Formats: sequence, structure tokens, C-alpha cells
Amino acid sequence: MNEVISDNIHNFLEFSNKLNSKTVSLTRFQILTLLSYFKDGIQYRELKTALGISDGKLISNLKSLKAMGYIHNFEVEIDHRKLDVYALTEKGQEEIEKVTAWTQLLKDVIQSIGGKIVE
Repeated sequence: MNEVISDNIHNFLEFSNKLNSKTVSLTRFQILTLLSYFKDGIQYRELKTALGISDGKLISNLKSLKAMGYIHNFEVEIDHRKLDVYALTEKGQEEIEKVTAWTQLLKDVIQSIGGKIVE
């Protein structure tokens, strides 16, 4: 039993080093998740509404994710209005897959010690 626990913890810690620590914030993970779901991109105002955060916080996080190469933005014109749309890059998709695998390892650690996972 202790060997299983230590293997799970070792795997979790080992994999943690493969993550970009700048990605692992709630807001950034939420943005990446939304962009992963909306394959063709999502408008800025839709992101803001879905996340319920201020313009400043959203812009700051979008700039950081863009600087890391995880997202890109482009303009679309709808009813003579230009709208900013954000989409996930291949690099961003790879990072969200890493974070998802990492959270699965965390779940394994918790379950191996008899903890309960709230779903």
C-alpha cells in the first residue's frame, strides 16, 4: 500500500515539473478550457460573461496566454462591428492536455490515501 501511495505521489510530483507554472491558475485554466471547447474561437465579451471577471483581469490573462503561445486572437466583422475572437493554438491544446493529465494524477493520489473526490 505505501509503495502505491509513494508511486502515485512520485508520479504527481514528477509530472508537476513538466507544467508551465504560469498556466496553472484558475482563470487561465478556465480560459484554456473554454477555448478548447469552442474550437472556432470565442468572442471577448462571451469570455468575459462566462468567467464573470473584470476587463482588466481578463485582458491581463489573455495577454499572458498569448505571450506563451497558447492562444491567438483575430477580428471578425458582424453587423459592421469588429469583434475580437480568441482561439486555442496547438501549443495551448498540448498544455491543457498536460494540466488535465496532472489533475488526474492528483485524483489518483487522493484516492490512493482513501480521500474522497467531489465530482
